[in-house]
Amino acid sequence: MYPLKGNQTTVFSKGQELRTLRDILPVTPGLHVLFVAKTPVPRSVEAGHYFQGRHGTSFWNKLKTNGLLAPTTEFEDDSLLEHGYGLTDIVKVPHAYREEPSDQEYLDGLPRILELIRIHHPKVVVFVYKGVLDNIIRLQFESAKATAYGFNQYLESDFGTRVFAFPLPGTPCTTEQASIAMRDLYEFLQE
Repeated sequence: MYPLKGNQTTVFSKGQELRTLRDILPVTPGLHVLFVAKTPVPRSVEAGHYFQGRHGTSFWNKLKTNGLLAPTTEFEDDSLLEHGYGLTDIVKVPHAYREEPSDQEYLDGLPRILELIRIHHPKVVVFVYKGVLDNIIRLQFESAKATAYGFNQYLESDFGTRVFAFPLPGTPCTTEQASIAMRDLYEFLQE
């Protein structure tokens, strides 16, 4: 394999060494926000930085336009720790855009996510994709209750912290719902 760049790392899966993206977490536990994504996409892995595709850049843009991220480096993920933010994926093996992880991959990844929440005790865990949160509560907590974009207070006892589903463009979330959710997140983090 060629040398690693940016936030690249490797994982072993099914006897193969695969290039992926490392978790962005502080050495000393403690976070304001832990972002949980689904899985790195090949385009981002190749660039060595999270959310480099068209849909991914909308995540960064929404954080910036809502006053939640002021990047100080070329790549936004390199500025996360300065803001007290961390980033991980439920599944570390890369998947192509729209290629969903299997239920087993979710079940395998969830204990690591719950342990990161326990160690870093973020004020809020933000699921970048609402579908990831929906799959987790379906598989782990056997709940068919649909989550909402924004805060999901009924999940706080399950996760031990506030739980937020990020309103990405292109999802069944109205502009008004997205604005309210992002304002709520901004106000909560300012407290």
